Amino acid sequence: MDKCAAAVALEESKLFAGISEEDIKHMMDCSKSKVQKFRTGEIICTFEGSSDKVGVLIGGEAELERVDYAGNRTVLEILAAGDVFGQTLAFGNLTGDMLDVVARSCCTVVFIPADFVSSRCSNACVRHAQFVRNMLGLISGKAQSLSERIEVLSNRSIRDKLMCYFTINCAKARADRFTMPFSFTTLADYICCDRSAMMRELGQMKEDGVVQIDKREVRLIS
Repeated sequence: MDKCAAAVALEESKLFAGISEEDIKHMMDCSKSKVQKFRTGEIICTFEGSSDKVGVLIGGEAELERVDYAGNRTVLEILAAGDVFGQTLAFGNLTGDMLDVVARSCCTVVFIPADFVSSRCSNACVRHAQFVRNMLGLISGKAQSLSERIEVLSNRSIRDKLMCYFTINCAKARADRFTMPFSFTTLADYICCDRSAMMRELGQMKEDGVVQIDKREVRLIS
């Protein structure tokens, strides 16, 4: 994918909301942004120390995952086309665990130098000011997502974690149902529990008439 095609795809990203395709092309040239492709399972980015770039996923799916000293893997976030990742937008990593963005499918990513994101434009152009405002909005959104994750994990039992996660997402959908953005395996990683134990609990919840599940669609029964 060349920079012209990348600029078209970037228009769909919240990071470039309100910025025209022509201005995006100019910003990519000005910042010396690079377009890269990754295969399924390939590590796109590893957060070690300070990062010198911000990534924008413009094709495919990826996930931000943490691997601790014992090799246990925890999915922190699922990334889709238009999503942004980088050290500034990542979860804290004070324990020294591995923190990677991994391709869930074939991915195309635009990497933007971090100093372009954090520094003021010498020309004080409107497009750069809009870009910075968008970045601040994304940081705020990441903080909200982290708050939701903490709320889910603060529950003690697997059932309570599942109910909290389902309730939050139904509230977002403003309905009694929603479609999960990932698989049950990833859901188990997200709520930090054993998949088999989680599936048993989901089966019991269905028997108890608490939820209905059809593939990835979940419906809460009041």
